[in-house]
Amino acid sequence: MIMNDRMIPQIPPTGEIMRILIDSDVATEIDDLYALTIAFGHPERFLIEGIVAAHFSGNGPSNSKKLSFELLKELLQKSGMEGKFPIAEGSHPMQYANTPNDSEGVDLIIRKAMESTPEDPLWVIGIGAATDLACALLKAPDIVSRVRYVFHARSEHTWPDRNEQFNVYGDIIAAQTLLESEVPLIWFDTGTHICASYEETEEKLAPMGDYGKFLHEFRDRNAWFCQSDKGFFDMGDFSFLYQPDWGRYETVETPEMTRFMHFKHTHRHGKMMRVYDIDVKKTWDLFYEAVNNLRKGV
Repeated sequence: MIMNDRMIPQIPPTGEIMRILIDSDVATEIDDLYALTIAFGHPERFLIEGIVAAHFSGNGPSNSKKLSFELLKELLQKSGMEGKFPIAEGSHPMQYANTPNDSEGVDLIIRKAMESTPEDPLWVIGIGAATDLACALLKAPDIVSRVRYVFHARSEHTWPDRNEQFNVYGDIIAAQTLLESEVPLIWFDTGTHICASYEETEEKLAPMGDYGKFLHEFRDRNAWFCQSDKGFFDMGDFSFLYQPDWGRYETVETPEMTRFMHFKHTHRHGKMMRVYDIDVKKTWDLFYEAVNNLRKGV
């Protein structure tokens, strides 16, 4: 069946508040902490309805979602955001198509979506595997008109032939589910060049109070985080949603995806928005502004 009426997400104008729910594999990468900081520090744009701690296991059950949940709690405490919205653990990776895995995180997405309307939708931002987003759609199909999905699938250099991104590989069935569903979808396909050296964050971020120091010193937890060209990819999703003019995007036919992450352009699943570039300087400026806002208790 060809889907002709799939809605293309329309981002609210600058100055309007977006109600968001974030799904993040926060313990797998340092960029999630920095990305979440943008949302925390800009309440004039983002009203956070909840955060789901996602897995990053890739092949089945593991303790990764619990690791994400524990680090999320630490981040909320350090940033002063503890207790301001609900948090929950997400699901293990999907094993079979059309078969959702239950979790408190999936139920949180559904509950907040059902509190929303097509006129005032919930923006669900996935910066980890697509598991929880897909399971929510499968478990409660009625939410499709009440949500807008943003999925970080950064692999712009291989579009339109294939994807090779960690979030997609982490649950290919879930990513396939998003693409083949009716959900209004933004495929965030950039962020590669959002980088900062250790020396830069040591100079600019570490002096910005206890929270700035925490974010900089988090780099010391993994030698990879200290590299001069370390990417902070997921920050781009929030920068784009804050100000779409900072990005470049297009409307494309939504592809299908094979189990080996190759795209099939069947033109059967309607259209989606694909973001393929983001302003790096403005993204970092937005991040530092968020840290400063949190420092002042805004």
